Amino acid sequence: MSSGIISSLKNKFHPAKIKRRFLHYAMKGKAVQCPCCGSSYVTFLPAGLEKRANARCINCDSLERQRTLWLYLNDQQDLLMPGFKMLHIAPEKQFYKRFSVSNGIQYYPGDLFPLKYRHIPNMYKVDVTDVQFGDAFFDCVMCNHVLEHVPNDSKAMQEFYRILKPGGWAILNVPIDMNREKTFEDFTVTDPKKRLELFGQDDHVRLYGSDYVTRLQAAGFSVEVIDYVKKFSHNEQFRYGLKPVELIFLCRKK
Repeated sequence: MSSGIISSLKNKFHPAKIKRRFLHYAMKGKAVQCPCCGSSYVTFLPAGLEKRANARCINCDSLERQRTLWLYLNDQQDLLMPGFKMLHIAPEKQFYKRFSVSNGIQYYPGDLFPLKYRHIPNMYKVDVTDVQFGDAFFDCVMCNHVLEHVPNDSKAMQEFYRILKPGGWAILNVPIDMNREKTFEDFTVTDPKKRLELFGQDDHVRLYGSDYVTRLQAAGFSVEVIDYVKKFSHNEQFRYGLKPVELIFLCRKK
């Protein structure tokens, strides 16, 4: 038997894939529906360190934040015009599948570590603090839950502003505590356990507060904070697996 066939069989019968297929059929139902892939189940799977209920889609692995953003973009069709150039940092696979096949969008997926995305051909290596593209090159930028990992986040914000065309937009979502007035960061903290304790995840370098908006404005952006989940009833929030609060930060270049 050739090595290629053996590799294919190992991939097909990988325990994780077998488990996913089992759950996909065992939990079929109509109580929840993923807007990203259309799959319906009795519930989504728990996810996160504290195991949030009704969080992860069995089929496409979307979490609450991806589903919220997916619904928002569906509702805001004017944001994605034919011919737009989009830079997508740390591309979530749900959005990659959507934008990479769109005939109207010139799509640039990028990350500092592109080899992590073996399922994506033509990934660009992009350092968000020193983006290789020219001024006013893109119409839009998507960068979700990345800046909390970047020590020099102000430089990254400035770079996103620089590469956007006038009138362009960026969605720069981060985990945030809006009840916290000031962002907490301490770059002397390098121990993963301490980072987990202080920032909520062992590879985060800060915990953003409500001054996140001010940081974005300092880079030049006008910022609209959108509490989009409020549009949905309690039952709809459960059906789509949404958090009660999942803010969208829509930033525009003047």
